[in-house]
Amino acid sequence: MDHEHGQSSARRWGRCARRLCWLAPFAALPLLALAGTAQAQSDAAGRPDLSGWWLWDNPHDGEPSPLADAPFKPGSETAKTIALIKETLKQANLPDLADLGIDQRRENCKPPRFDGFNGGFTEAVEFLLTPGRLTITNEAGLIRRVPLDGSTLPETVEESNAGTSVGRWEGRTLVVETIGTRASGAFIPFGKGAHFTERITLRDADRLEIALHIVAAEVLERPYDKTIAYTRDRGHVFQEYTACVDNDPSFNPKTGRPELDLTPPADLPPPDD
Repeated sequence: MDHEHGQSSARRWGRCARRLCWLAPFAALPLLALAGTAQAQSDAAGRPDLSGWWLWDNPHDGEPSPLADAPFKPGSETAKTIALIKETLKQANLPDLADLGIDQRRENCKPPRFDGFNGGFTEAVEFLLTPGRLTITNEAGLIRRVPLDGSTLPETVEESNAGTSVGRWEGRTLVVETIGTRASGAFIPFGKGAHFTERITLRDADRLEIALHIVAAEVLERPYDKTIAYTRDRGHVFQEYTACVDNDPSFNPKTGRPELDLTPPADLPPPDD
């Protein structure tokens, strides 16, 4: 009896063991998942933390754009405008934008546009790095959405204010390519067909550098390279910035010039003697 009981117990344990063998691969799945998660976290941890607010390090204080030294084709309207601005800046006498043919109200009230510069002249820039995407925005309202999912640039795109961008990691450098921007940029127009490549590198915890490469055959004599640096502002508090003021009495929409109407109201009593 004891012998039969022992055989029965052995058979039961054998059946249980066989079942456990079938379950073994499934039991390992959580461990594999954890290993994959740890690997993903390790990959993510190896990449720089770009998220946060950044302020542009302007090496030429007062110059309106870091791209003003691009090799614009001589005689082009862009080259003439840039030359006039540079000359007046040297003389510490800012030009009247209306003299440059710029309608200030129309230009200031246009949506923000990407022209190779993410901003920072008067507004802070924010980088938001999330799984599969980088979002670049600034306090003036620019929004750029950069997929990091392996997407490539399409052959044809419609022009838009921010253009069409894709990004990829090359080691610890994030490479962003952009096409399809408006022919007339926010500060400097690079014409149709411009191609922007940004190599974004975190030099240290609080210093970001963007090595910018622009190909714009319509307005540039040759490709243009510029390094733009930003400093992290960890305590930054968002402040909305806008230069567009509707119904501004100090601006004359007919002439395109800012001016203050000093005409006294008709019912204003005469001044006391």
